[in-house]
Amino acid sequence: MLYNIINNIRIICLRSIQISKSGHPGMPMGISDIFTILWLYFYKKNFNVYNYINNDKIIISNGHGVIIQYVLLYLTKIYNLKDLKSLRKFNSKTPAHPEISKIIDASTGPLGQGIGIGIGIGLKNKIFSNKFNKKITLFNNKIWIFCGDGCLMEGVSSEGISFCGVYNINNIILIYDSNNISIDGETKNYFFENINNKFNSMNWNVIGPIDGHNFINIYNAYKKAIKSYFPTLIYFKTIIGFLSSDKSYTNNVHGNIFNNNEIKNIYKNYFIKYLYKKKIFFCIKKKYIIYYKMNFYFSYLELIRILNNIIPKINLISIFYNLFYNCINKSSRFISSLILKKIYKINEFIGGSADLSSSNLTINTNLNIIKKNSFLGRYINFGVREFLMSLISYGLSTENNNLVFCSTFLVFSNYMISSIRSISISKIKNIFIFTHDSFLVGEDGPTHQPIEQISILRKIPRLYVFRPFNLIETIICWLFFLKLRKNSCCLILSRQNYKNNHFNIYNIKNIIKGGYVINNINFKSELIILSSGSDLEIVFECYFYLKKYFNITILSIYCNLLFDKQKKNYKKNIKNKKILVLESSNDDIWNKYNFKNFFLLNIKKYGKSSSGNELKKFYNFTKKNLIKICLYLIKL
Repeated sequence: MLYNIINNIRIICLRSIQISKSGHPGMPMGISDIFTILWLYFYKKNFNVYNYINNDKIIISNGHGVIIQYVLLYLTKIYNLKDLKSLRKFNSKTPAHPEISKIIDASTGPLGQGIGIGIGIGLKNKIFSNKFNKKITLFNNKIWIFCGDGCLMEGVSSEGISFCGVYNINNIILIYDSNNISIDGETKNYFFENINNKFNSMNWNVIGPIDGHNFINIYNAYKKAIKSYFPTLIYFKTIIGFLSSDKSYTNNVHGNIFNNNEIKNIYKNYFIKYLYKKKIFFCIKKKYIIYYKMNFYFSYLELIRILNNIIPKINLISIFYNLFYNCINKSSRFISSLILKKIYKINEFIGGSADLSSSNLTINTNLNIIKKNSFLGRYINFGVREFLMSLISYGLSTENNNLVFCSTFLVFSNYMISSIRSISISKIKNIFIFTHDSFLVGEDGPTHQPIEQISILRKIPRLYVFRPFNLIETIICWLFFLKLRKNSCCLILSRQNYKNNHFNIYNIKNIIKGGYVINNINFKSELIILSSGSDLEIVFECYFYLKKYFNITILSIYCNLLFDKQKKNYKKNIKNKKILVLESSNDDIWNKYNFKNFFLLNIKKYGKSSSGNELKKFYNFTKKNLIKICLYLIKL
């Protein structure tokens, strides 16, 4: 009977791909045995309650083969036949690669990323189990991650394997579908690692290699894996395009559909009988939950609060007055660190840094650090693994029951762009803290001086990029993050101290709009100087020199996306003014505002290893040059 079920699943996968006239038939045909046995006998999922707290997770890192999951969802009566016929169609429940939903646990596409996301989900569940498991075990689920040869070739998979082994996140079971084929041909030409030795050296348990078409061996491998003390790799050897007499064992079956003759030859190799036993659901018995509530009432209330994403109120006005004198003329990374210490009181606030905690100022001495086999803390030392760090943040943020941050230098955000993009596509809430925001990092040289990074981040849809100037702006940024639901944001902060005590508190109602006038709210000015973040220091130097002779307005737009969402009436006053824009990046986003008289002073080349003051001269970011430009614009 099992043989018939699996063959039936292969045929349905194949038919769905043929109807869509595009897809990847080779992988689902090859992994039908290992996926179906997992689904029938080991995968714990309550489809009656999608947000059930102890559901197992399935992450398909090699997401081009996701049709196999859609077919099992169809046979479990979650999807219908229309959904399978709509594979890869507009607005269907069956897109070409997994897209996060109540049913699909994560969006994957770029190979290898699903491994990092799955490890993040596993880490979150470990933290929850240590916090909430009492006499009743509320969290003991498994994270089943499927990957292929291509996933393990991607460098981020090695970052994930290393991290997972270091912290012994043993609810992770990585299912490796090794068919030795990728798009360019046989992988032995460019990928021939000793998989067992690699994973063993990183503190993983390895089962296999195992014949991925032998039912008994597959079942026994899963049975061993769920009892493992270590994260486990199950190493399956499979045949791509299994039982296709024309294309199996070749790269031609990876991403190409079959012609009519090839389909007929496949049917000859299958004995098809449409039998399927409906999956048995599971659930923690209601009486156990009642017992937990009666005996651990405060833990129960805290769990319910976190699962429902109810964030405790934080008095940010009080924070402002408490921190005001400590933040005068300090770096914005220091200002943010003081606010962080207040937000750390929220129990679901969790995050860390890529080996830069002392530079990013993200750590708190009162916050426990997560260590191997100890998940009681909330601060994560990610090590020098920026790409993985952002993927783990994705996993920690799924289901919106954590407030997650991660941090590195702005210039190293390049490592993370692909995963930040995935997070934005998935409508995941996250905050990325990027410090060392400009060329003023100085002697570290052009490799450490961010030029194009802000521009790249601003171009990612749904991503709020904040570059605050002073305490009140930074508080607003954090408040905005806490209130977000389906967006992530970046907090761009300076390393250097600078003069930032120039603001009017009465303008608070406009500060929350992402852009506001700092010094002169009547707009009757001869020139508007527009800037943000630490760049405003030199703007104020220029302003204090010129204000004796001219009426000059300083406009801080610290978040373009937020400013753009404001009503036209709020923004129209600056359209016809003379505008000078100053920014230490190469972003040309300011051109979209169609200012009438507009001059942009920004960075158009890479820097040198030198002091900050010398680099200001190199880039013409000096008070003298800025005053000359202002005078020129005023006289126009």
